[in-house]
Amino acid sequence: MTMPTTTQALRYSEFGDPMETLALDTIHLDQPENDEVGIRILSAPINPADFGRINGSYGTLADLPATGGLEGVGEVVSRGKNATRFQIGSRVIFSGDPGSWQTFANIPESHVHPAPMSLNNEQAAMFCINPATAWSMLNDFADLRPGDWIIQNAATSAVGRLVIQFAAPQGIRTANLVRSIGAKSSLEEIGADLVIEDNRDAAKILREALGQNKARLGLNAVGGSSALTICKCLADQSALVTYGGMDRESAPFPTRYLIFNDLRLYGFWVSHWYRKASTAEIEEMHQTIAETMRDQAITTPVGNTYALEDWKDAIEQSRQPGKPGKILFKMDG
Repeated sequence: MTMPTTTQALRYSEFGDPMETLALDTIHLDQPENDEVGIRILSAPINPADFGRINGSYGTLADLPATGGLEGVGEVVSRGKNATRFQIGSRVIFSGDPGSWQTFANIPESHVHPAPMSLNNEQAAMFCINPATAWSMLNDFADLRPGDWIIQNAATSAVGRLVIQFAAPQGIRTANLVRSIGAKSSLEEIGADLVIEDNRDAAKILREALGQNKARLGLNAVGGSSALTICKCLADQSALVTYGGMDRESAPFPTRYLIFNDLRLYGFWVSHWYRKASTAEIEEMHQTIAETMRDQAITTPVGNTYALEDWKDAIEQSRQPGKPGKILFKMDG
């Protein structure tokens, strides 16, 4: 197969609600430039970050008009003259611009990496962002040892579930805050040690449950009072890592805990990590994560797959609370 001259792409020409700004277009496609890889895209997920890019609230915004989607899996079908890392026919994963919600794309070779052989297309499509986020936060901010506790909110999210599944085999115990206690059994099935409803009594319940074993690490994807709940239950000199703000509320500045408990507050954005890391560092981490997922039979649940033509149904389902798993576009038939 050679690179076609057009691609079908889910595009937006202004920032706003995805249901109002997205449109499926057929656009011209050049042959790959010097350092680009031409990819036939097989599958791409819908992530919360995608909505942030489209509505204009994300950390970096694409030049308009732009194609949605921040990661995916595909097959190399063409190469620029300086792109030598991948053979034609190689299955690869990628992240970043020019967007993954399209059938073909020319992508800078620096954004492209081998797809783990142990993962099918759906799991590989979701590999660059959430597994890397969960793994990095768990390993880069605290020297955790078997028996240590961590606390996280948004525990039913894709990242939250991966944190549980990465922590459990290492003997790291997880206390998980959830919006609905109905999620308790599903999290316990994948290794959660403690599941508590995220409400005004959560800090008291957490402290009673943990006793003297205060948590060594907190992971915050919600913000607001939920972040403060985590701070109240962290050991001295522990880290609170914020990687999302689902409530769109600022976390109260925990002056007391910063001063008397010497807490450290960090932000984490996996895109920054990818920009700073070398290709060798990225692919070493990818290999470690893929081997862990294979050995521990860890997968990210898939709620449904859609063709690009059915994008409105896909977007609508991806926004539903309590959906059974990640929603993906499937372009490989």
